[in-house]
Amino acid sequence: MDGRNKINGKLTRREFIAGTAALAAAGMAGGKLRAEGSRFHAIPTSPLPTRRFGKTGAKVPLLTFGSGSRWVQYDTDTALKVMNEAIDSGVFYLDSAHGYGNGKSEERIGMLMPARRKEVLIQTKIMSRGPDQFRKDLELSLKRLNVDYVDSLLMHSMQHEDDLEAVEKKGGTLEQLYRAKEEGLARWVGASSHTNSLVLATLLGRHELDVVQMALNVATNNARDMGFEENALPMAVERDMGIIAMKVMGQDQIVGKYDKFDYATCLRYCLSLPISSATVGMPQPEHLPQNIEVVRNFKPYSDSEREKIKADAAGEIKTSFAEFMAGHRDTA
Repeated sequence: MDGRNKINGKLTRREFIAGTAALAAAGMAGGKLRAEGSRFHAIPTSPLPTRRFGKTGAKVPLLTFGSGSRWVQYDTDTALKVMNEAIDSGVFYLDSAHGYGNGKSEERIGMLMPARRKEVLIQTKIMSRGPDQFRKDLELSLKRLNVDYVDSLLMHSMQHEDDLEAVEKKGGTLEQLYRAKEEGLARWVGASSHTNSLVLATLLGRHELDVVQMALNVATNNARDMGFEENALPMAVERDMGIIAMKVMGQDQIVGKYDKFDYATCLRYCLSLPISSATVGMPQPEHLPQNIEVVRNFKPYSDSEREKIKADAAGEIKTSFAEFMAGHRDTA
């Protein structure tokens, strides 16, 4: 199924396009935000291993720089130093969100953009479901990031059926997302989810999106533990999307808690899946070179090795990660 067909009474891709054209014709384009006529900068290159970013035509490094709670906890000088080191090493995809650190994440990235914009791809995510607030949040994100456009703009944290209803309704968030892309304020658009693989898979099946970010680790691969590997990942592959794994280390619920599942095992496991890149939050600056080394020397696990890791995780980790994520709000 795709966005060319109306499903369950939802708006089709064609209807979204018509709606955004009508908004522009009515003079509601938000002139100060428009990037019409501008050209996106060339996709950077990296000395690190890269993968195809779905149908976007880009190639991205296997490691994405996580700019969430781990990075926000650094003092500003350390945070900028680590990000500069990451970019210098070839980690050019930067993952942020409107809510990270109440804007601190985006503001810090913005400090580097006058000098480094053409060397990076920036992803930010917006949680707001109301179209007016989504647009306001996008405007603020661009201002904080000190850019005219982001490379990936995602609806943040799809959680439940109500989210689907909110983003799909006429005039809703999906319409605003497509509008941002058509105005040149985002190169690509998509969605993320931490907790509900079925809702995410439904969204991806109904609508034409470029990028998806989902929780993927050794403990997210069955129905009990959210099922992203079984449900949402195959849909994203089928739709030829740029696929970014997150929560790779389990947000302190896996790495550091279970000796058998160290950072190298967890990162290598995710990179053995059909994804484009893995976002990693790094609590200590020394984690950056460690993760880069895993990526630089990456060899995929065999199917049997992956199945063994999954079985071990199911036996030891049990539901701890799923229980943690059930109460987790990704705004740190």
